[in-house]
Amino acid sequence: MTRSGEIHVDPPRSMVDEPLRIWLDGFEPGQRVTLRASQTDDLARTWRAHATFVADANGRIDVSAQAPVSGTYADADAMGLIWSMQLAADEPNQAPFFRKEPTPLPIEVVAEVDAAAVARTAAERVYVADGVERIPVHEDGLVGTLFVPPGHGPHPVVITLSGSGGGLSESGAALYASHGYAGFALAYFNYADLPPDLIEIPLEYFETGIRWVQRQSTLDGDRIGVSGTSRGGELVLLLGATFPAVRAVIAYVPSGIVHGGIARSGVRGASPAWTFHGEAVPYLQPRPERLSAEPPAPPKGEPIPLTPRFLRNLEDQEAAERAEIPVERINGPVLLISGKDDAMWPSERMAEIARRRLEAHHFPHPYKHLAYAGAGHMIGTPYLPTTVLASRHPLTGEVFAYGGTPKAYAAAREDSWREILKMLLEAWRSQT
Repeated sequence: MTRSGEIHVDPPRSMVDEPLRIWLDGFEPGQRVTLRASQTDDLARTWRAHATFVADANGRIDVSAQAPVSGTYADADAMGLIWSMQLAADEPNQAPFFRKEPTPLPIEVVAEVDAAAVARTAAERVYVADGVERIPVHEDGLVGTLFVPPGHGPHPVVITLSGSGGGLSESGAALYASHGYAGFALAYFNYADLPPDLIEIPLEYFETGIRWVQRQSTLDGDRIGVSGTSRGGELVLLLGATFPAVRAVIAYVPSGIVHGGIARSGVRGASPAWTFHGEAVPYLQPRPERLSAEPPAPPKGEPIPLTPRFLRNLEDQEAAERAEIPVERINGPVLLISGKDDAMWPSERMAEIARRRLEAHHFPHPYKHLAYAGAGHMIGTPYLPTTVLASRHPLTGEVFAYGGTPKAYAAAREDSWREILKMLLEAWRSQT
């Protein structure tokens, strides 16, 4: 029996948001072959997936067209070996796959027959396209990183903002730059020289960031978009409603209502998250007498689903309405992205609050709400592992549930990224 099969990965070097084609040939017809894929993240954790296939009459296996007979995913899927990657059960840090620094991502693929490796190959996934320039920014009190695509410009800009964990994540900004839009990853708390907590963050900080962008000769100050996730999704809706220079808003798992701040102590809602002109931006402060009983706590040791608590707070309709973001003031298209199974907070319902408000005010720009069945809170960059459904919060240390299923996340990430690129192209096509 021959074991001279080969693995082919096309392209061998690709952008991380680009799908791969993986196929094998040179095997015996009907032979069972197990493919194993692995990659290592920023924390030196190894992620692994596997799938066993039966070679066709020509001794070939096409991962995109054939369903595995067993493995970490079930259906024919070109990227199943990527999104279904898992951490070892004894890995102490079960946080999601998250790449803060956009360094190349090597992937190894091994073919086994009867538990013996018979072929192997490697591929490289990159966040930064050739010619993109990375520029650290420490000016005017700002802390961030600018990625500028090749060419003379001036380039449209997408400012990327983190959620309730804070810090500086560059990967999203790098991907935007790799598609021809300058990406400005802007940290605003839980990072060096910035506030430690999501408490009383002045919107003027982001206004300074917008003005800084407008002064750069390589950037187009008339085409500025903002992209944020979770509390960052709430923030980008608020920034768009506050500053007319924002011309496009991409809000992942957002809220159309402003919520209170979050401290490292785990205290939520006691202080404002945002201020403007020295005053607290109105935020949801429900009256206890208008709320039902506290939702029951999960069994000890189980991840905490926060969605029931947020839904309880929304029961005070008057308080919720006072905290709504006036999204109808946004000066450009709006894309809302949510998961119908979000356990972290009810992003579908809270995104709908924003969408309905846009509709009620006859919003003149394009807007859309993409609500994905089976997806939870961790919708983001496509073609990365989606198997972690709960983890420890980087600010409070509590273990929260995200909801969703790995397969639904993979589909939501792929589709929403296509919709984002389509929106930006359509929004700024007439000005290019």
